[in-house]
Amino acid sequence: MPRTSPTVRRRRLGQELRALREAKGMTVEQVAKELDWSPSKVSRIETTPIKVGTVDLRALLDVYEVFEKDRRAGMLELGKESREPAWWMSVNDRTPVDSFKAFIGFEAEAHQILTYEPTIIPGLLQTEAYMRALMRALFTRDADIEEAVKLRLTRQELLTSGDDPLKYTAIIDEAALRRPAGGVRRREVMREQIEKLLTLSERSNIAIRVLPLANGLHPGMNGAFTVVELPHPDDPDIVWLEAFTVGAMLSSKEDVRYYNRVFDGVQQESLGRDASENFLQEMLATY
Repeated sequence: MPRTSPTVRRRRLGQELRALREAKGMTVEQVAKELDWSPSKVSRIETTPIKVGTVDLRALLDVYEVFEKDRRAGMLELGKESREPAWWMSVNDRTPVDSFKAFIGFEAEAHQILTYEPTIIPGLLQTEAYMRALMRALFTRDADIEEAVKLRLTRQELLTSGDDPLKYTAIIDEAALRRPAGGVRRREVMREQIEKLLTLSERSNIAIRVLPLANGLHPGMNGAFTVVELPHPDDPDIVWLEAFTVGAMLSSKEDVRYYNRVFDGVQQESLGRDASENFLQEMLATY
């Protein structure tokens, strides 16, 4: 699957256009007046991941006097990349979580992802049977499950495809491993799921750590979160938080730094690689 994301490109384009405006000492209102646009249009281009047409982008570059050939060509190419269709937008999974597709856009281009899950197996590690059981438990309509499963299975290719697959570290609370999924098939579903975790943990780019209940309280008690680290220095990392119908992406350096610190604290409380593998083997035996 493609490892580039128009979502990331749109954010970078907006940041660079804002930097150009500020370097010229112009306000949003001044740029809008120069181009006979509304101030809100200029603001949306800078702050929201929207598509910017070539005509509008050229007009902005003219106002900011970006005439140097390579610099201008680079900005126009970035604009072109930001307008490319994203594969995940064609999947109609009807997720109720606001901003989830935007999160997938950042996930698609990530260099490394750190995730902590206290209640379920992380999505990128789930078997298809576990996915289906979870989606039914979350009241996902049967008509939407097929599309949702297709989306999640395609996202999982990030872990195994290409010469430089995603680096992924997942801390899974013991509670998630002990909570069976699959109804009358729970033993079969959970055995398959834990076997998949053991198989994936053998890959050099994947680290799976178990956080035992016996270790007590820890820094991640407030719930699940994911830190997405992007490879380009101009693309700030993000933190993803998800509730039933709302998702939040945090991108300030302070927020990302805080959640990295929390992740480090949770990881210190979790088992190491060999101990986590042994724990999973013991769990496998219980099913």
